[in-house]
Amino acid sequence: MRINLLEALSDNIVVNKDKCTACGVCVDTCILDNLRLKLAPCRQACPLGVNCQGYVQLILRGEDQAGLEMVERELPFPGILGRLCSAQCEAGCQRKKETGEAVAIRALKRYLSDAADAGEVRVPDKEPASGKRCAVVGSGPAGMLAAWDLLVKGHAVTVFDSEPEPGGMLRWAVPSFRLPSEVLSAEWAKLQALGVQFKGNAALGRDISLEELSRDYDAVVVAVGCPRPKRLGIDGEDAQGVSHALELLKAVRSGRPPQMSGSVVVVGGGEVALDAAQSALRLGAETVTVVSLEDRQGMPASPDALALAEAEDVVLDGSWGPTRIVSEGGVVTGLELKRCLGVLDEQGNFAPSFDECSLKTMEADAVIVAIGQERDAALPGGPGSCDPRTLQTPVANVFLAGDALSGPSTIVEAMASGRRAAESAHRLVAGQHLSYGRDYPGPVETEFDIDTSRGSDAGRVATPLHRLAGAGDFAEVELGLSAEQARVEAGRCYSCGAPFGKYRTCWFCLPCEVECPQEALWVDIPYLLR
Repeated sequence: MRINLLEALSDNIVVNKDKCTACGVCVDTCILDNLRLKLAPCRQACPLGVNCQGYVQLILRGEDQAGLEMVERELPFPGILGRLCSAQCEAGCQRKKETGEAVAIRALKRYLSDAADAGEVRVPDKEPASGKRCAVVGSGPAGMLAAWDLLVKGHAVTVFDSEPEPGGMLRWAVPSFRLPSEVLSAEWAKLQALGVQFKGNAALGRDISLEELSRDYDAVVVAVGCPRPKRLGIDGEDAQGVSHALELLKAVRSGRPPQMSGSVVVVGGGEVALDAAQSALRLGAETVTVVSLEDRQGMPASPDALALAEAEDVVLDGSWGPTRIVSEGGVVTGLELKRCLGVLDEQGNFAPSFDECSLKTMEADAVIVAIGQERDAALPGGPGSCDPRTLQTPVANVFLAGDALSGPSTIVEAMASGRRAAESAHRLVAGQHLSYGRDYPGPVETEFDIDTSRGSDAGRVATPLHRLAGAGDFAEVELGLSAEQARVEAGRCYSCGAPFGKYRTCWFCLPCEVECPQEALWVDIPYLLR
């Protein structure tokens, strides 16, 4: 093991963990490259690099406004991700490793968003107008964050979308009981306040072409998502009473909900399948069963989403694969299934295996297929269609982002790719190198011993829920935390990260101490020098 002798010298950087929020300002101002930031596991896990530790500590201190400002430095749409984030931060939380229960970081993010003044549109100062024009195709999560970053950089941005209103899948596929329309509209209003131009009913390949966008704009970000539902490819899939989840969810959000009754079976184990199942209950179904290739523990949906569905009496029936949709007179009556023994092969590839002798038929008045989405092959995207670091396509001023690039992903991952594409687009129009420095993680440490003595012994907060009142009840299911609940939950955080003097090369110049916004850092120097 290589040893740096400087690290053996005395460390004169003193950090008060009761004040520090691991913001990294001190590290960035150290002119001698002495300081490093121990990056908390939650922050390492976040695709957007949000300082989860920092805003959780500010909530603990009752500084909610400062906490919200810290969130919005990296994430301008906390109202969305406070409800829909897949919470990779919680998967990486040291508290989960120690006790099995992560800090409820996502719920705390939502708490800050809910506690903000609803009438205030919060936007940062923009850089001076660059005179450059950028186009973003697609107004879903990737397009929203790409547009935001480009607007803040001072560029003029026009967002094109095939639908009449912005939001992409957030507006048309996520049920209102998970993301109310008013929340999405409030988040989009921030983009409007920054000056975004929106052009709806403009589908790529139908109403606009990539060639004309590339010609008319200095840079183009394509974030068209994966709008096509996958089909089962089995007999009976075209029978009356069979629908695909995205089509069903869009019909509901568009104000054209179908009527449902009796028994409904949903095929699929992801969160879209659960959204469809819970929507079916609200449309009048008496019973809803979700069948999936995976067993209950292996379903792709998050544990929280699965628990929410079960709380509404959705039945989860794992380890079954559909073989045929049964119909009479062209109308669905049931679903034939066979036992699934495993979903992946030894190499981890999708290759389901079945017991051909273990069969069953479920009666069904409706079948909803929710086995995923795929790209429109007529649109740009897919593996190998762009540079993996810069997301630049063979057309020099066109960049890819979101599910069009990666295939179906989480909302926060789509936003992160939108940010990467926007960074490349900005560098291009600013005449900068597209890839220089992009792989440098910053002056941070990612492996270090964690002090677990700070967190309280409280159990994880139980998120308040709205109990389904029956058909027609589309009220939001997950409710926000109270201030008292948020403080108690924030108190469970170990506050893992902190700055420290890695190389012991301090010359007592003091910018780190002076610039610390929390007055949490002290440079220990001889009295006469100070």
